[in-house]
Amino acid sequence: MRFSGALCMALMPTILVTALALSCPAGAQAGTPLFVANEEACFGQVYDRAHLASHPNQTVTSLHIFRSLGERPEAENWQASRRDEAIKQFRETGKAAVQAFVTFRSRRGYFHNWLDCAREASGSAHCFVECDGGSFDLKRESAGTVLVNNNGFILIGGCSEDVDASKEVYFSPGRDDKVFRLEAKAAAICRAEEQKARPIRPGKPLRERFQENEVFCFGRDYDAAHLAKHPQQKVVSIRVGRLNPAAERRDADQKWPEDVKLSVALTLKAGAARRSLTYVCNPQEASWECAADTVPDAPSTCDGDTVHFTRVADDDILLINRREGLPIDAPCQAKQKSEPNDDYQKPTRSDDRTFRLARMPIEACRAPD
Repeated sequence: MRFSGALCMALMPTILVTALALSCPAGAQAGTPLFVANEEACFGQVYDRAHLASHPNQTVTSLHIFRSLGERPEAENWQASRRDEAIKQFRETGKAAVQAFVTFRSRRGYFHNWLDCAREASGSAHCFVECDGGSFDLKRESAGTVLVNNNGFILIGGCSEDVDASKEVYFSPGRDDKVFRLEAKAAAICRAEEQKARPIRPGKPLRERFQENEVFCFGRDYDAAHLAKHPQQKVVSIRVGRLNPAAERRDADQKWPEDVKLSVALTLKAGAARRSLTYVCNPQEASWECAADTVPDAPSTCDGDTVHFTRVADDDILLINRREGLPIDAPCQAKQKSEPNDDYQKPTRSDDRTFRLARMPIEACRAPD
């Protein structure tokens, strides 16, 4: 049976669309493309209690698909060139990167992943997660709506993330989680979903706060009162300094703030000698990720150690040490090349997970003579 375009739209369910139920004329689908080279695109739907009550087998409470043209302007890894690169890629290949943001009624939190979308001859798009992480198909239904056919895809885990199998989240195409109708939204709606899924602290990014050739020093000394309240904290004093920007590895392809070198020095309350380690930092979305600097042909027990630096209010910075990235329990030591690499970082067990650091004179970060 065939229906008129208007009647077809009226009869379709809000979410689940069965191909056998209706046969709509071509006129019901607008000629509006899914993506335009130089425009961001946001499609989404949030389901209210009444809808979920009438669809008890639907696990999804919201779904948004977002094609952006670069990182958020407040992100640490924002680059002005990314917009032009995304536009060029789409014009030359018809490919676009999108993010999927999903919430579930049975799981707390905001879940997301990146997918690559390839434009098909029909005007639809097949979007997939790398390394066989699953996919969905996206099709324009009208000028203001699209249909998502969920083939099942991973939201947390996969080849791009080091996640325990028990913590992976897979978006299964269940009975009422197979086909979704999403409405066209303003890009700001999807940016808000992005912030929920991957929060960025308020304030000026570190890449703007610091100049490319600037030296700086941050630190903190903890008094007896603080240490008494935090008996598991081992660090008494900490310094973080960018001491020699000219010595950082930089070539024509590197962009600020890539490969920034920071020296971290610690004093422990156990009376151990001052410990120091140099880190090479690169920008991520919400922080600088800093890995222990490696020396060619001189492997160390600290190779692979990683910490993060992020913005906080005022002029302070926050050092985040979630996974034993600082040489607290033992100093860095040379190891034989034949020894196996053990880059796995255990969660920090002491009260040395985060340090709020204030700006200090550069001399405070230079090693004493």
